[in-house]
Amino acid sequence: MGKRGIPPAPTALKVLHGVKPSRINHTEPKPDTGEVVPPRQLDPRAQAIWDRLAPDMIRKGVLTPWDVDSFATFCSMVVVNQDAIADVEQNGTSMTTVVRELQNGEVIYDLRKNPAWQVARESAALIVTLGGRFGLNPSDRSQLSMGEASGDADDDLLTG
Repeated sequence: MGKRGIPPAPTALKVLHGVKPSRINHTEPKPDTGEVVPPRQLDPRAQAIWDRLAPDMIRKGVLTPWDVDSFATFCSMVVVNQDAIADVEQNGTSMTTVVRELQNGEVIYDLRKNPAWQVARESAALIVTLGGRFGLNPSDRSQLSMGEASGDADDDLLTG
């Protein structure tokens, strides 16, 4: 059986929020401060999103080598969402399709939801979820506090 309930906040966020020290895992594994490199197979458009957001996230210590795959997925989902939205803008939220043609030449049509609409909705939900984990959504970011950090990504949030 899987885990239930709301997922726990990351330890760094608990520290920033001022959670009681007894409720903080001070032995949680911490990624090394290594170079954060995007996966080679990242689509060029997803790479552009990475290039726009990652440098600032790396400087603030939000994006680490352990987070590369999750952030690459976020960037890819933004591209998927953009493509689906473009399809919906071009073709509408519903599409008329031919169900069958009768012998007398009459055509029976069916009005169906544009599949791109569902792709847009699902990719948007994933973007919100993944973006929230990186503090990329305004409501998630509003609950964070960097304190009086020096801006140095090597500062250890868990000491203190």
